[in-house]
Amino acid sequence: MAAASRSFLDRGAALPQAGQSSPLLSVEDGIGVVAIDGPMMRKPDIFARVLFRATDSNMIGDALREAGARDDIKAVFLDIDSPGGTVAGTPELAATVASINERKPVYAFSSGLMASAAYWIASQARAIYATPSAQVGSIGVVQAVIDDSAALNAEGIKVEVFSVGKYKAMGAPGTPLTDDQRDLIRSNLAEIAQEFHAAVLARGRSIPAEAMEGQTFSGRQAQRFNLAGMVSDRDEAMRRLRVYHGAVDTAARVMSKPIEDLLAEAQAQVTTLQQEGKAQADLLAEASTNIGNLQGQLSGLSADLESVRTERDSARAETTTLQARVTELQASQADFDTRVQTEVARVVASTGTTVPARVTPAGDAQAVPQDATLAELVARFDRLVTEHKPEEAARFYQKHLAQHFTR
Repeated sequence: MAAASRSFLDRGAALPQAGQSSPLLSVEDGIGVVAIDGPMMRKPDIFARVLFRATDSNMIGDALREAGARDDIKAVFLDIDSPGGTVAGTPELAATVASINERKPVYAFSSGLMASAAYWIASQARAIYATPSAQVGSIGVVQAVIDDSAALNAEGIKVEVFSVGKYKAMGAPGTPLTDDQRDLIRSNLAEIAQEFHAAVLARGRSIPAEAMEGQTFSGRQAQRFNLAGMVSDRDEAMRRLRVYHGAVDTAARVMSKPIEDLLAEAQAQVTTLQQEGKAQADLLAEASTNIGNLQGQLSGLSADLESVRTERDSARAETTTLQARVTELQASQADFDTRVQTEVARVVASTGTTVPARVTPAGDAQAVPQDATLAELVARFDRLVTEHKPEEAARFYQKHLAQHFTR
């Protein structure tokens, strides 16, 4: 409106200038605060500004360049609450942030949204902070194409587009995309996504690939995936900027506050840092104790495992010995059976009789008649051997037959 008014004035008359400061830039004790709110677009119209709270990316660039150039601004603080924006202009804004950060520390902060293009810009800052409930990330690229050709056909409307070049009419209202046009869109998005990922990782942040699939994270999750550090509020993020870069606002504070207040603030900051250091030391000590306990448990388990292995080896050795003993006994039994059979055969051959012995059904030894003949005794002995009673056969042999064989 001012430009239109100036051009309306006759003979180069000009309206008073409102000053050089960008409306998106404010200064707090030597820190230039650049506000990035709402969707970022190049030259948004009045409807986008009013309905969507859109911010002109050109104005953001002006604020950044002014903050980088002003001598009274020693550091830059990006106060972000934005879901992202158009690709056009975003890489240039990110490059501007990276350039300023080489000369002055740049911090990015969000207590709301820091997503997509907004995170692309923030990724070039020296540090990124977010509150626990903030939403951070959405590292990815998206493009939507509306195909309403079916709806128009249902209404009896046919759209014909005449163009030269197979991509010239891509996305024309009322027409579907061709396969070549879809491939081109995918190729363009892949190229932009690659540039986005490279920018996010350029400052050495170890962000895993699975955290760069277009999803957003809470402040706590973002800290776990190295997208941002977590702070309680905006004041803490500003305090960290002042503490880690103490020369940022020295002049402004000397001009505005007594030395006693500055010393008290510095002492409070030192106390806070000491408390944080002690908390970290306590966590390290606790972790060390837990590691020691786990190592002790591991040593005990190793000893138990070794004992079990020793017992297992001993049991295996005993089993082998028992198996050898059983084999030996089986061989002895077979040898005994063979010798008995041989002796029986010899006795039968020498007596020439096969008359069965008179024995009881139980085959009890004391039931043998005292007047039993040698043939009857041999037959009884043979029966015991046939019934696989080697012990009884041996006793019977010693009692009734041995005297005959020795003679």
